[in-house]
Amino acid sequence: MMERVEHRKNMLFWEKMFASRPWGRYPPEELIRFVSRTFGEVPDRDAISFLEVGCGPGANIWYLSREGYRVAGIDGSQTAISQARHRLQSEMLLHDAPAVDLQQGDFTSLPWADGIFDAVVDIEAVYANEMSVIVSCIAEIHRVLKRGGVFFGKMFGIQTAGHGTGRMIEENTYVDPSVGPCAGFGISHFFSEDELQKLFSNFSRLSFDWVHRTDHGRTVEVFEWLLTATK
Repeated sequence: MMERVEHRKNMLFWEKMFASRPWGRYPPEELIRFVSRTFGEVPDRDAISFLEVGCGPGANIWYLSREGYRVAGIDGSQTAISQARHRLQSEMLLHDAPAVDLQQGDFTSLPWADGIFDAVVDIEAVYANEMSVIVSCIAEIHRVLKRGGVFFGKMFGIQTAGHGTGRMIEENTYVDPSVGPCAGFGISHFFSEDELQKLFSNFSRLSFDWVHRTDHGRTVEVFEWLLTATK
């Protein structure tokens, strides 16, 4: 029961964040590369269905929709979902309603049937939870993917600045890291490779890459896992 209360508080935290500040408008290069390599040669793109977990104001949904794919997105913040829908409407990308499905909801209980998505993506959204929530979310991602469907995740690693700062609530999970890209964003989990291997052990195939970079004049170190998992 206590875990559920904390999870609801975390969702409310992100609602306030999305309502209080602007967010990026464009997808990361790594997502574009994954989509191009995996589905770029598919002749009938509107037959390919994507789900983004933690879609926020819709930068990635916007990109996928413009590329002609069927898209769905979920976020705990109604403000974020409204912003994503408004952006798609303003660029006339909602003319084919069945091709876009945006839902406010909980990552641990996805409102879609089993085995309906060709791909699920997470661009640094799942990390912002305690491990029990992350485990449930990965199980739900596995459930909604088609057999042979692919998950692509971009997730902060333990080498990222901020790991070890703030208040530790469990291994590799901290509230309010004091530095780095997660500073000011509440709960943050930093993944080790061993954790990711265990979390995605129900998938048939895993592939790991990473981006290791600095930011703000080399004062901040950022390590991001690029995980591809096939059901």
